[in-house]
Amino acid sequence: MNAGTFRLFLIASVTAVVLAAPVRGEDASNKVMQDEIKALKQMVLELQKRIQHLEAERALPRNAAVRPPKPKIEEKNPQKTANKTHKTVPEKGVSDRLPSSEIEKTATVQARQPGETSQEIGNKPPVPLELGGHEVRVGIAGAVQTDLVHDFNALGLNTGDGVAREFITANIPVGGSAADVTNRTAFSPNQSYLTGWAETDTPWGPFKVYANVNLFGSETEAEFQIYRAYGQWGWLMAGLDYSLWANQAAIPSTLDFEGPNSVPENLFTQASLKIPLRPGARKREFFFTVGVEDVGGELTLPSGIPNISTVNKVPSVIGKLSYETGWTQIEVAGLYRRLKAEGVGYDQSVNGWGVSFSGSVDTWGSDNFVGGIEYGKALGAYIQDTSGLGLDAAPVSATNSDLKAIPAFGLWAGYQHWWNRSLRSSATYGLVNLDSDFDVYPQPAGTGTYKRTHYASLNLVWSPWPPFDVGLEYLYGHRTVTDSTAVDGSTGGSDHRVQFTMRWNFGWER
Repeated sequence: MNAGTFRLFLIASVTAVVLAAPVRGEDASNKVMQDEIKALKQMVLELQKRIQHLEAERALPRNAAVRPPKPKIEEKNPQKTANKTHKTVPEKGVSDRLPSSEIEKTATVQARQPGETSQEIGNKPPVPLELGGHEVRVGIAGAVQTDLVHDFNALGLNTGDGVAREFITANIPVGGSAADVTNRTAFSPNQSYLTGWAETDTPWGPFKVYANVNLFGSETEAEFQIYRAYGQWGWLMAGLDYSLWANQAAIPSTLDFEGPNSVPENLFTQASLKIPLRPGARKREFFFTVGVEDVGGELTLPSGIPNISTVNKVPSVIGKLSYETGWTQIEVAGLYRRLKAEGVGYDQSVNGWGVSFSGSVDTWGSDNFVGGIEYGKALGAYIQDTSGLGLDAAPVSATNSDLKAIPAFGLWAGYQHWWNRSLRSSATYGLVNLDSDFDVYPQPAGTGTYKRTHYASLNLVWSPWPPFDVGLEYLYGHRTVTDSTAVDGSTGGSDHRVQFTMRWNFGWER
């Protein structure tokens, strides 16, 4: 008997039963009779559905199975976040370079804001692990990189010293034996790095831990170091990272690791809270960030005073407003710090402060412009080029030991252009100017007191295969010292460098 005959027989039988049901006596309840009829009708409907299902299975090819519908996937919130890194171009299938040519930033996973429930991290949704009943997303990213660098002039090293792997304009000599060292060439693996992260969702937002290591423990050798390490829970972040005063989205793309002289891209231990100014809005675009960071005072101290030392009276306090959309990221920031030097019969304190304006703007196609400007006093520890030179504050003169905070000004700009899907270029400029006409030398002595530096770079990067980059970059730097600290009668020096880079990027996430 086929399915159609069986169907007719079954429906006819049930219908006959319904129609042949004996009529109850007059004393029977009409309600009971109606209930029985409804139940029989429902049975007929269920049997019809079952027969239709059997017929549908019979029509399928052998060994075929009826697949359940795919679960609906929640779309990822496209909003950019506090830790937004420099723009990448996923359509091109390549990894873009990020601030100060630290390639790990190209693969850095952007932190998600509280309330975002999508499991997507990076460019594709991972399959999370199950640990202790919680879903945990993990990943690693990194690069193996080799740089060939050639300096036509000097970068302040002695004969026989290793070649400086970073193009630091503050190290350019203006005279003396260091300026006589020219035409040095070396290979460097220092920019190779490895990054790891893990993230899980909590009722108060995602909790994420992040760590990065590279080989820049030494300026001239390949030495291992923990570069960045922090934790982030919702809007709260704490650990070792770039200064809160730095806008990481506004750092130009260079093959050189150091990058522009003026960028406040120094690493400090910190804690911060990022707050959306319109928490109930559908699109969160305006944010206020407040935080503190541990930044040691870098002072040039007067000589002849025993047991003198530097003390931070309060941590550096930073606040900034940011506007973040899909095509731009703009920040206005301010900082305050209080520094103190004390010794036998000596007690001096200075106030440090600074303001900055920086941002990143997408222009035409995949191109983008980044830049920033900064001004303040006692910013020597914050400006990348002057960090470590004792230029937060210094004595007024050789005869006046009172400390005076040194005014500082800096600016930078960069533009990245994509020639086609696999070829791009970046042009970068930076300027730092200090009001540092002091007779007291910063360390090391005999090199001149920092007054002004210029930084410029131009590169061409080719990505014939998405994980692989090869590039060539030209760099120029010029350093000027104060007139009173000229070296061998000279107050200026310059360096030209050519860098050839090969890099293989990799990543994995789950």
